[in-house]
Amino acid sequence: MERFTADLHVHSRFSRATSKSLTIRNLAAWGRLKGISVLGTGDFTHPEWLAEIEEQLVDGGQGLFALRHPGGLEAEIPEFEGPIPGRTRFMLQAEISSIYKRGGKVRKVHNLVYMPDLAAAKRFNERLAQVGNLASDGRPILGLDCRNLMDMVLECHPQAFLVPAHIWTPWFSLFGSKSGFDSIRECFGDYAPEVFAMETGLSSDPEMNWTWSELDRIKLISNSDAHSGEKLGREVNMFRGEMSYEGIYRALRGEGLGHRFLGTVEFFPEEGKYHMDGHRKCGVVMDPHETIARGAICPVCGKPVTVGVYNRILELADRQEPVRPQGAPDFVSLIPLREVLSEVVGTGSGSKKVTALYMRLIREFGSELDILQRVPPEDLSRHSCHLGEGIKRMREGNVIRKPGFDGEFGVIQVFNDKERAQIRNGATLIPMDAPKKDTTGPAPVSEPVCQPLSMPQAAPIAPNPAQQAAIDAGPGPVLVLAGPGTGKTQTLMGRVARLIKQGEPARRILALTFTRRAAQELRDRLKTLRGENAELPQAGTLHSLCFDYWKHAYSETPIVLPEAAAKKLFAEVNPEFAGKNLDHHWTRYNLGRERLTDLPADLAEAHISYGNQKNHWDLVDYTDLLEFMLEQAGAPTFRMPYTQVLVDEVQDLTPLQLAVIRGIAGPSGEGVFLIGDPNQSIYGFRGAAGDIQARLTELWPAIQSVTLTENYRSAQNILDCAGALFPEAPKLHSHVRAAASIHLFEGPDDIREATWISDRIKGLIGTTSHSLADAGEHGELAPGDIAVLVRFKALIPIIHKTLKRAGIPCSTPELEGFWQEPRVASILHAAERFLGMALGGVEDVIDVPDHILAKGPVGLAAYLSETPPFDQFFWESRQFKELKHEFELRGGWQGLVNWVSLQSELELVRRSAEKVQIMSLHAAKGLEFEAVFMPACEEGILPFAGMDLLTAKITLTPGRGQRFPEERRLMYVGMTRAKQSLYLSRAARRQLYGKTLSLPPSRYLREIPEALLIRSTLTARKVTREKQLGLLD
Repeated sequence: MERFTADLHVHSRFSRATSKSLTIRNLAAWGRLKGISVLGTGDFTHPEWLAEIEEQLVDGGQGLFALRHPGGLEAEIPEFEGPIPGRTRFMLQAEISSIYKRGGKVRKVHNLVYMPDLAAAKRFNERLAQVGNLASDGRPILGLDCRNLMDMVLECHPQAFLVPAHIWTPWFSLFGSKSGFDSIRECFGDYAPEVFAMETGLSSDPEMNWTWSELDRIKLISNSDAHSGEKLGREVNMFRGEMSYEGIYRALRGEGLGHRFLGTVEFFPEEGKYHMDGHRKCGVVMDPHETIARGAICPVCGKPVTVGVYNRILELADRQEPVRPQGAPDFVSLIPLREVLSEVVGTGSGSKKVTALYMRLIREFGSELDILQRVPPEDLSRHSCHLGEGIKRMREGNVIRKPGFDGEFGVIQVFNDKERAQIRNGATLIPMDAPKKDTTGPAPVSEPVCQPLSMPQAAPIAPNPAQQAAIDAGPGPVLVLAGPGTGKTQTLMGRVARLIKQGEPARRILALTFTRRAAQELRDRLKTLRGENAELPQAGTLHSLCFDYWKHAYSETPIVLPEAAAKKLFAEVNPEFAGKNLDHHWTRYNLGRERLTDLPADLAEAHISYGNQKNHWDLVDYTDLLEFMLEQAGAPTFRMPYTQVLVDEVQDLTPLQLAVIRGIAGPSGEGVFLIGDPNQSIYGFRGAAGDIQARLTELWPAIQSVTLTENYRSAQNILDCAGALFPEAPKLHSHVRAAASIHLFEGPDDIREATWISDRIKGLIGTTSHSLADAGEHGELAPGDIAVLVRFKALIPIIHKTLKRAGIPCSTPELEGFWQEPRVASILHAAERFLGMALGGVEDVIDVPDHILAKGPVGLAAYLSETPPFDQFFWESRQFKELKHEFELRGGWQGLVNWVSLQSELELVRRSAEKVQIMSLHAAKGLEFEAVFMPACEEGILPFAGMDLLTAKITLTPGRGQRFPEERRLMYVGMTRAKQSLYLSRAARRQLYGKTLSLPPSRYLREIPEALLIRSTLTARKVTREKQLGLLD
């Protein structure tokens, strides 16, 4: 899940008493420096500021706005000297000052208003302009009752919302002592339930607010209320989930769905300028008890004192001590970095010395929030021993507090007067052990010492005996049979570590994986293992290795045909295979090549025609890359620089791929280390070898085998459930002690099945579902912890639609590639033609001159403009923006086309990890989730009996489907993705491909022991109460 920070109360230069340098770009620059992910725009009600927002920002598509021209931000903060790292988005926000009479009193309340898009903001402004002058101040002062303001906000957009600002400030706040209310309902009336978040202000923290039960249901947020860029981030909010307007909205409403409000970063409340009672002109500060004793009268001038936040909270509190509400997030109190540096340097926080050190620290360690919260004190001590000690004390709350009052900021210090004198004289300090609330007395001083903070280090997990045996095996060929969750990657890393420790150069080690995603994960693990700057072994896919070898051999980059384009070219040069049987012949042809079998006469001729055309156009397909490498490996002069070849997911390799690996490694097999699981071989339709152990024994008769059976992923009952499909296989033993559940639901149709899935997911991620009783679910999962795995993509739409309608964040990664948008696809086809990949008869290639294509997507947009099927909405769409981005990133059309060609459904899973993933079982290979749903467990679907059955061209007979060992393995793969919860389901009727299907339960369900299942059945709108079946039921 993505974690991010948000400062959602900001102002523009059009508000009174604000910096004149405040611009959108200035805010963005300071936001990056501070480490803030999302900033309020501030003041969108002001016409000139709104125009600047529209000019400077562009809608990012999720209710947040990004800089239209993000370059050159360093000019906003010249003291920083260099590009400013980071990324800051903006959320439309304004503050309204309402001054009106209610209940015989003048009320002055400030409220923050948030809008999800510019259209809603403009509608709001139009209505607000009828009440008062919006151009006079960035924070307009209106005679508008708060209840009426709330009504106006809610009318503009369903997700527009209002948050009372700095609720305890004596002046201009909801509960302020001077002009506020005594309850939420007193202010907002029947709209009180629509208030779900409040800003606590600088002078209070959540703990102080926990003394009043009225606020238990409220999300307590904190913002900077910054009037200059430098003041951003004094207080910020922390979120986890999708960084979007809706994500923030739902997190603050407490709706779960993966959007979580994690708490706040606070001022120490004593630093706020209205924390205590007092009279600034007379220099009088009083605690609440003294104020009561004196009748709230200043003892110097005899006038009323300003009653502060602490006093007002005690007045409304109904608890003697703070009681943290159930589910309330935590908070942390910090001191602005400049103030800490001021104590260390001995000059004012705005001095040149402090500024120079501040900028230097950020350049070295990252944002201000990172330095204050995460950078180890010993690292900071390299710049100053006192700085590391000061930050350590601040984090522990060991600070000296002089509270603010009557508009005068308080002072929070990490060193006392005597220590500051020592610092000025160049001495070091001992740690201060002052209690949190101690405001008097110096810390004792003895021998100078600067203690570094010791950070706990996670101990590496030691290999189990079987893993260690695999790591140490060899030097001849080794096959590791690793069941799901048995530490396959750790064993692979252990092997690499051992080889390097024994003196094997990293450049001589080659690690091959099945997908680019797995290859990247492997590279990341190797970096962790070896260190950022150490030489790393080569890690990649077999296809990428062959691609690089081709490029090296011919000194040019091959243009790789995507699968669909290759099939079209095959059909074009072999018209006798075109038509409805093309897929059949294309599959025969590819399987013959991958399995190294002789092609029948008709396909042999087709192969020659296809190859000639590819040669004529300088094109290759994926199999060409492998065949080229195999051919080269047979040459006497062939040499590869690798003495150790490690191969992951070996069960999914074809005979051709295995032959290439043997060619790379050599006939002896010395240094070969292969790892995989025959029960997870699910790519037979692509030519996978099948019985991998027998095949490898043919290649290397002396191969040594090691079996891993200790599972570190799933609970034992999930392993037993999946293991029932392979009773002869070695039993897996779980090291997971957590309880797990396996559910089986049977519904009347696919709609009810999808609804059941939706209800279950809402229960898992924290929303309430009344559809099914389930006392065992506590809403502790994030959406990214959950997957819905289907046999094929046609089953996805109904589930996706149902989850979206329920407000559950979900992703269909296999369907979300921008290149799959039809108009983007036509552009890419045109680019392929431009690169010499012209396929005659392709009707969706747009007619664009080469000199226009040479200009890239931007040139295309200008040339095609409103030419159908293109329109202005397309040019502003997410898909076209991604096309432009990838074009630049990949260095032009050739790099982009090659990149798209190398994508696969497995690698699209990288998108949207914080959402519920809906994907095919094949795409889920190699992944794991806390909870897994497997719908459509029906005979004919899982196991899959072919399209003829599902389109009702044939009927399912008892004998049909005996040829499905791979379907059994696919079911096994899906079940073993689950760590703690597995949900299986089927429907009595299902709409698919325009037909109504009534399929019996999958044969695999009958093989699962009843004692492991919790069954539920929906009939006539009723659900049978679930019960755990006993052994005798």
